[in-house]
Amino acid sequence: MSSRKVMVFVVTFVSYGLYHASRKALSGVKSSIKADWLSNSSGHAPLFTNEADAKHFLGSLDAIFMAAYAAALFFWGWLGDRLNPKLVVAAGMVGSAVTLTLFGAIPKWFNFYHAPYYIMTYVAFGLVQACGWPSEIAIMANWFGKGNRGFVMGVWAACQPVGNIFGSIFTAMVLPLGYQYTFVFNSVLIALGAIVVVMAIDSSPNEEHEDGVEANRIRLLRRSSSSEPHHNFHGEPISLFKAVLLPGVLAYCICNACLKLVNYAFFFWLPLYLTDAYHWEESQADQLSIWYDFGGIIGSVLGGYITDKMGKRSPLIVAMLVCSIGSLYFYAHVGPHMFWNAVVMTTVGVTVSGPYNLIVGSISIDLGSQPALAGNTQAMSTVSGLLDGTGSAGSAVGQLLIPIIQDDLGWKAVFYVFMLLNGFAILAILKRCIIDLKSLRKLRSGEESPLLNDEAGDHED
Repeated sequence: MSSRKVMVFVVTFVSYGLYHASRKALSGVKSSIKADWLSNSSGHAPLFTNEADAKHFLGSLDAIFMAAYAAALFFWGWLGDRLNPKLVVAAGMVGSAVTLTLFGAIPKWFNFYHAPYYIMTYVAFGLVQACGWPSEIAIMANWFGKGNRGFVMGVWAACQPVGNIFGSIFTAMVLPLGYQYTFVFNSVLIALGAIVVVMAIDSSPNEEHEDGVEANRIRLLRRSSSSEPHHNFHGEPISLFKAVLLPGVLAYCICNACLKLVNYAFFFWLPLYLTDAYHWEESQADQLSIWYDFGGIIGSVLGGYITDKMGKRSPLIVAMLVCSIGSLYFYAHVGPHMFWNAVVMTTVGVTVSGPYNLIVGSISIDLGSQPALAGNTQAMSTVSGLLDGTGSAGSAVGQLLIPIIQDDLGWKAVFYVFMLLNGFAILAILKRCIIDLKSLRKLRSGEESPLLNDEAGDHED
């Protein structure tokens, strides 16, 4: 692997990890910010008069974030195929830094507690956060081909749980200074990351920085004689409607709508669940919640490696989702034992976050580079934005429902709903799984030539 590829891998991994770490700022301080909203110790009137209203508002903020994020994913995915992806990534990082500080620090510093302000700034945060994923995927697809794609993207997609782990630990470390500083310091980190993205990498191998007068003259001549964009991608960008009609896209969109709801419920609610259900300190809950993300890393890396060896991805994803139903049941009943809680939580991470990372990583690139596109490389960001956008739309609905279900039926009922949703996710891609299993049997019997990573292009749904 060339040094430029290594640099692209590391910088994109870290940059999207910072995207995720910044989202952990609110997730990790929900108990503290809820207490602040219910208090009048700073001379301000309480934002809420009871804990239930404060908790519902937190759920609404999560839903509002995911709704804005989902809507913007469709737009940024579409735009990412028309602009330089690394600039889109950097713009989103700078925007995230600004909006995160506006949301979490300004109200505390200036005693400015108003629900519409929180909603407006968190919507803005969701809109700019969506700049990251489609364009990061497009950059990775430009630099890394089909060879070992599952393993490479499995390792790379672990940037999400790694970012979550870093965000949880970082939040727990900063929290004693005041919850507002978790937002400020996360903002500083992600803004610095934007500078690194712009300075350190190119969006594709053809976007080289050539030095010298002669090199500049040649580059200008090339651009003046070519109608291609400056990053030398091939083909024309496609519409969202055409993207959803590509083989396999709709099935995985439906699957991801269910699975991302469950995955992001753990992202948004796990620390608060541990605090509410077992009365553990918030910093303890933040640190314990990282075991879910460790499980996600294991599932993502091993899943990518195994599916590369298999030549198909859907059978393993379905198997992991089947196992997730059992692991969710056990987690709902594990009780207030930190060791066993961490063990079962890790298993849940392997079987929930693992397949989610495979779908939005390896599967996303498979679908965005399938034979039906005839070599068109300018569909990648659109397809990945569509896949993640529908997942985020499902997640937005879930974040509204979780506090309602919890208040009326308790936390165990929440986990039973997660089990049901993962069942629906299995059904969404079950037909594809059956076809892929038949194809694997033919490969073993020698009736069909092996086609590694043809997950998206060998059949219609």
